[in-house]
Amino acid sequence: MAEPSSDAATASATRKNKADPGWKYCHSLVEGDTNTIVCNFCGKITKGGITRAKQHLIRKSGNVAACKKTPPNVVEVLKEYMATKKSGTTYSTSGSGNMANVRDFEFGEPIGCDGSEDKFADSCNAATSAKTKCGTKKGPMEKFCKNPENAINRRKMEMLRQMNIRESMDKNEVLKVHQHIARFWYQAGLSFNLIKLKSFENMVAAIGQYGPHLPIPSYHDIRVPLLKKEVEYTENLMKGHREQWVKYGCTIMSDAWTDRKQRCIINFLINSQAGTMFLKSVDGSDFVKTGEKLFELLDAIVEEVGEENVVQVVTDNGSNYVLAGKLLEEKRKHIYWTPCAAHCIDLMLEDIGKLPLIRKIIRRAINLVGFIYAHSSTLSLLKKFTNKRELVRHAITRFATSYLTLERLHKEKANIRKMFTSDE
Repeated sequence: MAEPSSDAATASATRKNKADPGWKYCHSLVEGDTNTIVCNFCGKITKGGITRAKQHLIRKSGNVAACKKTPPNVVEVLKEYMATKKSGTTYSTSGSGNMANVRDFEFGEPIGCDGSEDKFADSCNAATSAKTKCGTKKGPMEKFCKNPENAINRRKMEMLRQMNIRESMDKNEVLKVHQHIARFWYQAGLSFNLIKLKSFENMVAAIGQYGPHLPIPSYHDIRVPLLKKEVEYTENLMKGHREQWVKYGCTIMSDAWTDRKQRCIINFLINSQAGTMFLKSVDGSDFVKTGEKLFELLDAIVEEVGEENVVQVVTDNGSNYVLAGKLLEEKRKHIYWTPCAAHCIDLMLEDIGKLPLIRKIIRRAINLVGFIYAHSSTLSLLKKFTNKRELVRHAITRFATSYLTLERLHKEKANIRKMFTSDE
């Protein structure tokens, strides 16, 4: 007998989950994704499934911000439904009938699950049954069940139960695997913070779900075909952002910077209720960044995003960008140009630093910090007397660092005096 396709199973599970009355007052951000939900009353986007969305609607504090626009009758209906559902829920560490209730216990949907309680229950029950009957030994059909999302959900469920004897005996094997991961980390020179990435957890779960003899992707695979698939995956993630542009409008943000090769790169980003999305970069090394040229770039970006979707354009406060903003407002009457607040504050600090008294103090502070860091023996004494605290060094492009240097010198004033008056 032929097995039903995974797409059909997912669609069936999604229809079952949408029988929840909470779906009358909210909707999915992306069709088919029941984890990211938009409130119909205030437009807030919540993650965590319909349970988290209902907590938002009934104004339950703790996990999500309350909706201030939910009608009282809707709040009462949802509270009554959730109270009835909770009163009939039991939690047990044995048996398979109550495993699906782990979802309610965690106040949200498991990460990687499509939102179906039935599908999650089936995967949990299958994992429990397999562990009870044969420990960690694989069965003949398990090679056909290589879904990493199910592995992540199963592991999340297993964290709620007590470790058995077999698992406690496998600690040495776990340590060996962890040591191989750590050795790769050290040889590649990766940042330790990368271990917190969700994608790394998904990768480890997928490898464990596959089992032994997993072929390693080749240099060409990871450089060409896998990269193209990841680009397609990223573009699909951005579909939800583009839908928000049409519904609520968006802001175009421009940011210019210089890389190590002294190339002027202009980044364009789009901000909306769904978040900030990187759109494209333009190499500005080949042309003079006059107001007219910047206007042409901004106008092309507005055309690409859609004039009807753009509310405002945010750029630096330079004179060329001011002219580009005025030209854009003249051509497209309903679009506003707004200067970047951070750049405005930076320019204000630059002007304050030009006052004779302030300029004299900043110059002395920069000379002092430069002297300390130019001599290794003096720097060693500084770390000794300040308990290894660093002084903020002056930077050319950001004027705020001058004031940060003054602040740190003021805090370490007593320790620096001790250093210069010590016999060492």
